[in-house]
Amino acid sequence: MIDNIPDIPIAPRKRKRSFWDRVSLVWLMPLVALVVALSIAWQSYIDRGPIISIIFESAAGITKDETELRFRDVTVGLVEDVRFTSELDRVIVDVRLDKDVAPFVDEASKFWVVSPEVTVQGVTGLDTVLSGVYIEALWDDDVGTLVDEFEGLAEPPLLFENQAGLRLLLRSTEGALSGNTPILYKGVEVGRIGQAMVSNDGFSVEAEAVVFFPYDNLVTESTRFWETSGFSVSFGTAGASIDFESISSLIGGGVTFDTFVSGSLLATDGAVFNVFEDDATARASVFDRTEGGRLDLIATFDGSVAGLTTGAPVEYNGLPIGEVTGLSGVIEDIPSGGTRVRLQTVLSIRPSRLGMEGPEGTDDALEFLAEQVRGGLRARLTTGNLLTGGLKVQFLPVIDVFPRTLDLDATPYPSIPVTRSEISDVAGTVQGTLDRFDNLKIEELIESATGFLNNASILVGSPETQAVPAEVSALVTDLRAVVGSDDVQALPAQLGTLMAELEATVGQVRGILTNLDEAGTIAEVTAAVQ
Repeated sequence: MIDNIPDIPIAPRKRKRSFWDRVSLVWLMPLVALVVALSIAWQSYIDRGPIISIIFESAAGITKDETELRFRDVTVGLVEDVRFTSELDRVIVDVRLDKDVAPFVDEASKFWVVSPEVTVQGVTGLDTVLSGVYIEALWDDDVGTLVDEFEGLAEPPLLFENQAGLRLLLRSTEGALSGNTPILYKGVEVGRIGQAMVSNDGFSVEAEAVVFFPYDNLVTESTRFWETSGFSVSFGTAGASIDFESISSLIGGGVTFDTFVSGSLLATDGAVFNVFEDDATARASVFDRTEGGRLDLIATFDGSVAGLTTGAPVEYNGLPIGEVTGLSGVIEDIPSGGTRVRLQTVLSIRPSRLGMEGPEGTDDALEFLAEQVRGGLRARLTTGNLLTGGLKVQFLPVIDVFPRTLDLDATPYPSIPVTRSEISDVAGTVQGTLDRFDNLKIEELIESATGFLNNASILVGSPETQAVPAEVSALVTDLRAVVGSDDVQALPAQLGTLMAELEATVGQVRGILTNLDEAGTIAEVTAAVQ
């Protein structure tokens, strides 16, 4: 029976698997990738540069995580955030710098936005049409202290760090200055004018300008600048001619310059030049004694000042010493209540015309005028031209006037006191002249003249008057016949003979008188002896 027992299969007990037995190499790949990613992220984190903030008036075209910061056309940063200032009046752009360039970004760095712009001078920023707006940066190659906040520029600088040139300030009181235009010399662009703005006193327009190297050696202290945004037409024996610098300056404006006299020193950085309306005015100014700077004063007048314009002369005891360079209204409170409007004028005095030249001429002129004001000197308006009604400003001493002083604390310039204006009534003067003409007895004068002409016509047309020329001609003929006769021709010879005989007779008479004189003398001697 035992032999019939079936064989029971016996399997060995399974061994318990460990953790490492269950780990697959495939599972290690994500872990390695995670470690690599974390290491790259950490390296990127420690290698990234600092963030700087740039403040602009607006963020037109600037986009977060897209707009680049470029230095010499190389991307050196990226915009990470765009936000407003606390007053919401401007925009702050946060830019992440590359670590390599961060040490060079110091307080002298400049930033501005480059965008496409079409002007009469051409197209700028054309590459931004495809790549988008970007922020351009400018700094030097010296390592400095990092600054994290900057004021962005509205326009690119006229002169870059790696460029040489002469920086100037151009000023105009006649509207002859346009910003963002070229500076030409004999038709060649040698410089640029920056953005034009109104001066602090509000009476002129000023703009920074640059003349590039090597053309900066053409600008001296005697150089004159004038506007070229226009053309002139002249007529002569050769026909008509039209003169203008270039098409771009004709359309968009520009300034040119020239030096009409030699011997002056080269201009220095920061020199101020006036821009004239045309070359004739600029050339004439060379011979006007305006060297040695100028002294600006203000004078505020009451009442109507119609006829006073910029360029009107300023005289001191009849001597032209300057001109009016600015006019503006000033609203003042009246002590009794209400307000009034007065005219404030800027008077540009040339110290050289007072005999005060040199670097100290302006101070000397100011001191001289202050002393004169204490003695009664006042400014007044007076008629400069009766035909046009133009006015001028006179400095003259006034007797028995309330003591005043030159207000050195007035803004924008020292203020000189004024006195009552003496403006002639142009209309009354003209009317008076017409009245005097009207009072003349014109009709009687015309009648007398007509009668005289009639009598003269009758006299000239009478037969007797017409016969006078023939009678005169006959008289002349008779005189010629008498003068040409043989008897008249012989008169000179006869007169010569007669004169010779007279001389001989006079000689004989003189001899007789001499003999008689001698005889009388002898008789006197004989009588004396006896």
